Amino acid sequence: MHRTSSPSHLPIIAHTGAMSDIPMSTSHNLESPSFLSGCENRPREEGWAIPGDGVFYHHHSSAATLALMRRRRGAGSIRRLKSGRYQARIVRPSGRRESLGSYRTRTEAERALVQAEASALKGEWTPTPADPGTVAEWAERWLASAHHLRPTTRAGYEQMLVKHVLPRWGNELVTNVKREHIEEWVRELVTAGARADVIRLSMVALRSTLKTALLAGILQTNPATGVSIPHRRNHEMHPLTIEQIEVLAEAISHPTLRPAGNGARVGRNKRPDLGLAVRLAAYTGLRSGELWGLRRKHFDLTRRTIQVVEAVSEVRGRVVVGTTKTGATRSVTWPEVLDSAIATHLANLSPDDYVFSNTAGNPIGHAAFMRMHFKPALQRAGLPPTIRFHDLRHSHASLLISMGVHPKVIQDRLGHSSIMVTMDTYGHLFPRVSDELAQGLDLMIRNSQGHDKGTGGRVRKRTKGENNYSPGKKLAGGVGLAGFEPATS
Repeated sequence: MHRTSSPSHLPIIAHTGAMSDIPMSTSHNLESPSFLSGCENRPREEGWAIPGDGVFYHHHSSAATLALMRRRRGAGSIRRLKSGRYQARIVRPSGRRESLGSYRTRTEAERALVQAEASALKGEWTPTPADPGTVAEWAERWLASAHHLRPTTRAGYEQMLVKHVLPRWGNELVTNVKREHIEEWVRELVTAGARADVIRLSMVALRSTLKTALLAGILQTNPATGVSIPHRRNHEMHPLTIEQIEVLAEAISHPTLRPAGNGARVGRNKRPDLGLAVRLAAYTGLRSGELWGLRRKHFDLTRRTIQVVEAVSEVRGRVVVGTTKTGATRSVTWPEVLDSAIATHLANLSPDDYVFSNTAGNPIGHAAFMRMHFKPALQRAGLPPTIRFHDLRHSHASLLISMGVHPKVIQDRLGHSSIMVTMDTYGHLFPRVSDELAQGLDLMIRNSQGHDKGTGGRVRKRTKGENNYSPGKKLAGGVGLAGFEPATS
């Protein structure tokens, strides 16, 4: 085995749905004990490749995961009966030995056994109440049918299955999994120090696995449904000011001097494209994957718009091009101040060229970008090292809120799946909304009833120029009371 090349030269996989099967070298069998042993003994963070096939692998590759999940079934035996005939037997997933019948010769018995083993290896197994199947087998079925999962999501579930779910539940019959046992397992994970997001993903994988058995009629209920898990702690936001955004963009555009021979110092190549990437992320709110997936043809210089239709992600060290996080496309505009920088950068690009690419013309790998450019730039700019690239997106939302932009507009611009996502994420940045809602309601009630405080319920005549609130009127900060309009026939 040998190490793979740097992330900047990783192959690209075009992705339109579920990940395709990884091609395997015929000289390496993923299901062989020696191969799996090598997978398990390698450091978790180590990447490795099979020489000669040109494909990057990791010990959590899709094929390796399924091989680890698949409890060997179909292993059989042949024995000679007292009658002189030969009996072929096969081991079903439940561990029960099943007779394939008796045959006049060993050759006939071997032929029957080979056919049964081939069917088992192809997954041609039908669960029954007597042989309901193991959690590992149902996990394999779930992943095989989960065509809607994005590559990064699938990889995360596979990792949780291999690391947490299958070591505990893999060989357990699905009918033997009880709610109290799952609750005990969750407590064990918490005691072992597992992060809340790890426990959540592990539970999703187990619950989805058992749901597959439930839909197939093997289970009457899903024992994983409703099991309490620790609350996930959200990352602390670090919205940047416009001044900080500009300082960071300049720092990443102009790397510092690096040592050369004989004590001399030479400057690194300037990267104005990366400075533009920082500004676009902060002033359009694009996700990192959406930014790296931009092509020249997605830009309309006349209308100052970008069509967000693709996103780039890294799965086990490979760059995967697919849909956006929500699967939807949207259009965003950029401020006029970026016109010159964008036009200059796009001038020599062909329609299908990636706007931000490495030397090979492939999309920039986010992990390499963070390590080689973003983190050092934070230090040069004097900004806290805890700032993430995603904080540029938070910065954009913070700027929009400070401008009084309506939450629905923010949702559309950021590409959130619903207004609830926007409010759950950024609701705390609307400090005046609650007070303004109360003031607006108070004013509506007064105008409707013609009463005022301190009049003892008597009708008070409004003075000239008094602010009369009308339904739907925007209050300070641009927040309206949509939803409180009176009903109309």
